[in-house]
This record gives sequence, structure tokens and C-alpha cells, in this order.
Amino acid sequence: MRVFFMYVFLTCLSFMSMATGIIHAQEQKKLIGSPDVIPPATEAMQHADFWISRINSDPDRVILTPQQIKELNKKNLTRPLEGTDINGNPYSLKNLTDRGYQSLQFYRIDPLAIQSVSGDSLRKGLQSGIDYVTKRELWDRRQIPFSETMKQDIIDAMDVNSIPDRVNPHYGIIVSHGLERSVPSHLTAFGSQFNWLDMFQTGSLETGMPVAVLHQSKSGDWYYVRSEFSYGWIPAAQIAVGTEKQIRHLSEPDNFIVALAHKVPVYSDKECKTWLTDFYQGARLRLEKKNSTVYQVLVPYRRPDGTLDAVNGWVRQDAGVNVGFQSFTQRNILNTIFPLLYHPYGWHDSLNERDCCGIIRTVYKTFGIYMPRGTIHELLCADHVNVFPKDTTKEVKYRYLDSAESGITLCGFSGHIVMYLGKVDGIHYVIHSNGYSYHDPDGTEIRVARVSVTDTELEGGGNVEHFTEISTFRP
Repeated sequence: MRVFFMYVFLTCLSFMSMATGIIHAQEQKKLIGSPDVIPPATEAMQHADFWISRINSDPDRVILTPQQIKELNKKNLTRPLEGTDINGNPYSLKNLTDRGYQSLQFYRIDPLAIQSVSGDSLRKGLQSGIDYVTKRELWDRRQIPFSETMKQDIIDAMDVNSIPDRVNPHYGIIVSHGLERSVPSHLTAFGSQFNWLDMFQTGSLETGMPVAVLHQSKSGDWYYVRSEFSYGWIPAAQIAVGTEKQIRHLSEPDNFIVALAHKVPVYSDKECKTWLTDFYQGARLRLEKKNSTVYQVLVPYRRPDGTLDAVNGWVRQDAGVNVGFQSFTQRNILNTIFPLLYHPYGWHDSLNERDCCGIIRTVYKTFGIYMPRGTIHELLCADHVNVFPKDTTKEVKYRYLDSAESGITLCGFSGHIVMYLGKVDGIHYVIHSNGYSYHDPDGTEIRVARVSVTDTELEGGGNVEHFTEISTFRP
């Protein structure tokens, strides 16, 4: 009898495995990964030199000088959210920005200039995170709904009741690439059972960025901070607290190197044999010395008691860095974004990757152009913005793209942003961190989920029909 039951068990197990395989095969038929080269793009188009060679003017001409970039950054501190569209009709993006980006801010501020904040204001900001947890169903990585206990643990960790009526912040600096969260938790939260986007993830902060520490979690292992463009929770281990003078010495260096590559290793010895840390594209480190092969830099460091120190680090000169900001030329722009081709899509910079606005923000940051994280926010940072009513035909938009310039033109809408590359054989192309999918003729879903070169007719966010803004960064 025992043998018989064992036989039945094994038979059932075999059938379940076979059935699971069939289900997986069916799912695989419905959802597959896209090829690296997405038609009608070609292999040649996967390289910066292809697009640089097609620039009609000098690709090395300086589009914006360092002084003009400073003026642009200053103008963006107060740029209005109202204007007129291509038909001369007024528009306002204030409601969209207020509604869509609760933790993300359009206007850049200096966190080290914050003297105090209202406790009521801070509690109101944290309440948006609480509402997000309590007022919707969320699924964890097991594809199981969050329990009420899990939700309450997150809310308790926020420790909102301990916030005083007036908050005097501590000043801090990011000591290692930090992932910003809407709640003080590493738990992943998905908006539906089989979703793959972590809804607690809101962005990332690069090494060397200053922050104002406004609050901490009940256990003290998370800080709620105001950075230059956002509010969010960061693990306390990634922030060192210091004086304004100490932090400005590291975060606002006159002489520095900036990371051009996605990730650059820093070593604790000048022979570059012992790894110390990584700093990511757009981040700066204070340059102390250089020789023929390496740069000696100052790296912010968190002491065991949480206070700020600085240690020496060494970076290879061929590691993908530049002394000072790059010159804002089309060649430099394209040579900075194309090494990121095929990098995985990182929703709100999750897993230390980048999403659509993340990749644009950090590429432009290597030139000293400071941009927020929201797609519409970034599209409004230029002096030349064409805004289209939603019923604008794609033929009208193509007339604008026909005169657009590679690298310095950004296109998009509230859900996506792309960098324009150029027109080949009557077809327009863009490069973007593409989190969208498209479908082949038999209905199979083709997921891209990485940085890709696509045409502007492909299904998804890079399709011209979705564009509501075309922006150009020039004088």
C-alpha cells in the first residue's frame, strides 16, 4: 500500500511539474524579451559614432558654455509651470506636478540652507507614504498581498508621533549611492500580483550629495531627508552627519572628477588593488592630486557614530571620469549615453540602474546641468519647449522633429522621456531607458526593459503619438 501511495505521489508530482512546464511555456509564448537591435534600427545605429557622423554642424561645437549652464540652472530655480502651447493657448502643469510627484520636486534647493521646518508640514509629507500603504492592496515578492501586520510595522517605523512642532535638521552627505524610498523599508511592494515595479522605490542619490536630515525611523536605521530635488527615506548607513562647512568642502569642490560611466570603482590604495567603494554617473569627488595614471580623491566616509569623515581614495584615469564637468557638445552627450546601451531598466533607479528620467538626469549632470527626476519636470528645464495639445497629429510633431538636433533634444510626456538621435531614410530614432513592451504580429508581448535605440513608431513610450513636449537645450 505504501508503494502504491508513493507511486501516486510521484505520478502527481510528475504531472504537476509537466503542467507547470506547460503553463510556463504558454507564458513564455506571451511574454518574451526583445532582441538587442529592435527593427527597424540596425546594428550600426547601436553606436554613438553612427549618429555623430550624421550631425550636420560641428559635433564638437559648444552648445552651452559653462556660464550659460550656470544661467540655465539659475533660471530653473524659478521657471514658471505655465506657458503657451504651439497654438498659443495657455497651459499649466502645476496640477500635474503636484499630483504626480509627491516626493519629487521641480525646483532645486540647497538642503544646507534649511534652518527649520514645520512639524505639521513634515507630518503631512509623511502622511502620503502612510496613505499609500494603507489605502491600496500591495503584493510582496512572493506574489502574496501585504498583511495588515506588515503594513502596520511600516507605519510604526515612521514614528510620526515623535515629530516636534518645529524641526531643526541635521546636515548630512551621501557616502554611498543611495536608493530613496517612500517608506523606511527594504520590502518590495508591487501594485498588482504579477507586477515587477517596486512601488516603494522613488529615486536615487549620488555619492557626495548634501541632504537635510529631517526625521529618523523609530529604530534609527533610516533617515527621512530633503535632497536638492526630493524628499525620501534613505538608510542611515549611507549618510554621514556633519557641519555645513565640512559638507560643502566635499559636495561643492572647485576641483573635482565627475563619473561619466554608469559606475566607477574607487580604491583605497594608489595601486588600485583594494576596492573601497563605487560612485555613479553624475557624482563628483573632490580631486586632491593626480599623476600619469590615477587621481587621488577625497571620499566622504561615515564613522561608526554616524558623523562625517573623509578618506583618501584613488581612481584610475581610464575608468570613465572627467576632470571638471564635460563641455556641452553633441559628441560628448552621445558618447556619454551610448555606453549605457542595453543596461537594464531600473524603475525609479531601482537595483542601482536607471529609468527613463534617471538616465537623462545623470547624463546631463556630467555637464553641470541640474535636472529633477520627473519626466515633465526635465522637459521644462530647457529654454526652448514646444508643448503640444493631446489631439496634435503626429505629422505636426514630425515637422518639429525634422529640424531637431541630436543629443540636445528631449521628447516625452508625463509617463516617459527620450533623447532624440536623428532621422535615417525618413524614420526618426531615439535612445531611452525603455520600460515598455511591444507586440509582434501574432500578439506576443515583447518586453524591452533596458536602454535601447528605437524608432518613434514603435509601440510604447517612445512613440511620437504620446509626445506632449519637444525640448531643446541651446541658448
